[in-house]
Amino acid sequence: MRSDKNSKSPYIIVGIVTLMGILALSLIRCKSPTSPEGKGEADIIVTNDCGETVDIYMDGVLKFALKHKWTIEIDNVSLGEHEMEARELTTGRLIDSDTIDVQEKIDYTWTIGAPPSIKVTNNFGKSLTIYMDGNYQFNLVDDESRWIMGVSYGERYLKAIDTSSGQEAASTTIKVDKNEDYYWTIEKIT
Repeated sequence: MRSDKNSKSPYIIVGIVTLMGILALSLIRCKSPTSPEGKGEADIIVTNDCGETVDIYMDGVLKFALKHKWTIEIDNVSLGEHEMEARELTTGRLIDSDTIDVQEKIDYTWTIGAPPSIKVTNNFGKSLTIYMDGNYQFNLVDDESRWIMGVSYGERYLKAIDTSSGQEAASTTIKVDKNEDYYWTIEKIT
């Protein structure tokens, strides 16, 4: 009986060619192709970067819960405007929202960012106690700044109390309507 080292070569070559064919097909396959005939589908790819698990709503309908750093695709979305909302899982508090105008059968993306924050800076010359919507937040010494994190959408009423006298030093209302940073600097009025 003769042993031929090359007797397995045709099987190896066929296996390699088959794997290359599968790889080539998987690379050219596109889930949501854009085509002149309008074939394919529109998808919205949602990514959660807000730091917590959120419920995702599209046009007022709960689609799914999405964990932090996860991405999920909403398949075969109809053409037109779609209202997207990310709400806190336990309280239903609005974390982020956007309108996506689906005009073509392609992929659209929406990334949920961190909830709004307000940076409070004390340039009043005295220590201050800071309240938001009547709730204590923190104390600030002169020339100190701190952040109020995870602020809910809506009008937020901020008040600074002079810690030594107990008198109101300043107040303001900030309309929080986007996932961005807001700022309030308290200056001494002379």
